[in-house]
Amino acid sequence: MRTVSMAKPVTWQMTSPVRSRCPECDARLTILRVIAGRAGAEYWALQCTSCHGVHLDIVEPPTRH
Repeated sequence: MRTVSMAKPVTWQMTSPVRSRCPECDARLTILRVIAGRAGAEYWALQCTSCHGVHLDIVEPPTRH
């Protein structure tokens, strides 16, 4: 019998908030895609569940102290 170990989930504090509500109609946003950017930043493509608008947020990597 093979044993599979589960890795601990990685958690980190984002330095940039990610929008959770549509700026147009205030409905919930869902994640369409997360794209790796330069210097560890990520581009989050989000779609509104009501008006179906697409929004892009840039999430900066956490700062190290």
